Amino acid sequence: MKKTTKKAIKIAVCVIFWVGLWQILSLIVNSGVIVPSPLDTLKKLWELLGTGKFYAACGLSLLRVFMGFIIGTVLGTLLAVLSHIGAEFIISPAISVIKATPVASIIIVMLFFIKRDIVPVTATLLIALPIIYTNVLRGFSSVPRDMAEVADVFSLSRGKRVKYLLIPSTLPYFSAGVKSAVGLSWKAGIAAEVLCTPKVSLGTMLYDTKTYLLSDEMFALTLTVIVLSVIIEKLLAVGISKLAGGGKNA
Repeated sequence: MKKTTKKAIKIAVCVIFWVGLWQILSLIVNSGVIVPSPLDTLKKLWELLGTGKFYAACGLSLLRVFMGFIIGTVLGTLLAVLSHIGAEFIISPAISVIKATPVASIIIVMLFFIKRDIVPVTATLLIALPIIYTNVLRGFSSVPRDMAEVADVFSLSRGKRVKYLLIPSTLPYFSAGVKSAVGLSWKAGIAAEVLCTPKVSLGTMLYDTKTYLLSDEMFALTLTVIVLSVIIEKLLAVGISKLAGGGKNA
């Protein structure tokens, strides 16, 4: 109970500090168009919470990002498996190119070839894929040599090697990759929406606030994006922890 109380106090102090700093900055600038106050931002957020468009935008943005993230995770894992069994010299250069290419460039190029509603999904996919690929491949390489030798001595089948050697060694790397990729994927998805402006999305709403100088709404939407990002990361962390626990118990 004491630990919970201390943690709650730390969180409260952190929130008060940064909100206070925000309020001070707003007073110094003295222009709601440039830096709206925390109170004005919360008022606007409350207004947005009363509109169906806001919930539709949140839902569709989450759907696009999750679709891209899941596809990127699956593809990254499959490509890591192929690299592990001998195709790394073919796959690795493509992954390096994806990692080195700016997200904005990818988004702009994709706008020429695919529908704007699909662009955020593809952008998210391309962010998640190399992160998952790299981490899973490292996990495959981290199997302890002595354990591998024991498996050779007892002539374990391929299935048992995967179950008792590869999966336990790879899971921590996979977990770290997912945690790293999800936040970046969410930001990339929203950025893609800002650039390609799907009909209903948080990114399009953010773009409109810039066009019409709606700073309080921009801050409110930004706060929404941050809060959703934190919630997604926490939920994934809990899910991965349970998965890891289940794997250990097995």
